[in-house]
Amino acid sequence: MLRALFQPITDVVTRWVASRRPKGRSVELKQKNIFIFPTVAGWAYLTVCLVLYLVAINYQNNLIHGVSFLLIALGVLTIHYTFFNLSGLTVSAVKAGHCYVGEMAEFSLNVEANNLRHYENVHLCFRGEEGGQYFYLGATRERRVTLYVKAKKRGYLTPGLLKIETVFPFGLLRAWSWVALDLSATVYPKPHKGRLPATFNDDVDGRLGNENKGDDFSGLDAYRPGTSLRHIAWKQYAQGRGLLSKNYVGQESQKIWLSWEAWSELSTEARLSVMTYWARECEHQEQEYGLSLPHTSIKPATGPDHLHRVLTELALFRAKDSDRE
Repeated sequence: MLRALFQPITDVVTRWVASRRPKGRSVELKQKNIFIFPTVAGWAYLTVCLVLYLVAINYQNNLIHGVSFLLIALGVLTIHYTFFNLSGLTVSAVKAGHCYVGEMAEFSLNVEANNLRHYENVHLCFRGEEGGQYFYLGATRERRVTLYVKAKKRGYLTPGLLKIETVFPFGLLRAWSWVALDLSATVYPKPHKGRLPATFNDDVDGRLGNENKGDDFSGLDAYRPGTSLRHIAWKQYAQGRGLLSKNYVGQESQKIWLSWEAWSELSTEARLSVMTYWARECEHQEQEYGLSLPHTSIKPATGPDHLHRVLTELALFRAKDSDRE
């Protein structure tokens, strides 16, 4: 009953706060988007000031009058110092680190001061996350801050609102602001070994199970971009003969396709986990691999960029429906 009675007021306040919330890749904190309110200690301090003032009036005591006025003046100055400990800061999104389900996604932010003031004991934390990080800006006018968010499901991870707050200098007042930074990380499916699909031949199985170190050297060839560093002829390069790559008998093998139909007995999430595992394994063994998903196909290749592209496709595959699987 009471909740329904106050709901219109709550809605108005919520819309008002949202309208003052800065958004974007980079935001500056100023009067419009900084809130300030007494802490528990602040309310106690205000109560003491009020009691002293009433006692001074009642007993006409000039000394108590002086003490009460001094404390009130100190409280007013605290309002300004607490506000200025946030005002003038610019918070910018730098980058988001990719991770796997169950790991901590890393978000890098840059905090910069637009004036010559020092900023002390300022706390940054994403909504709903514990910990966060404190920072100080003195002679160094900017600082890189790294925050972490638990990745609970695959897909794009948006960390939500960033809270920046301070209780400097005396802990009597808390100044804070909520910032909606345009920043997101890609969360890959959690790797799970599973089985190799039956379509892989024995040669591929052997390569992925144990790295092949017994191939016979068959000669040198011109270097091609993307060739493994292990196959570069470093001795000849040191002799000034340029970049050459070593060839081995039996080095070439079947290109691997990570196909959606190869694990038809598994659920969607289990398939994605197994495909993630074998994509990483193929990359580790420097075996060319491609991806085949419904309505998506990536040609076989190797390299960090190729791995990221494959894992991203796996992460985003029916991501909106993953909660219902």
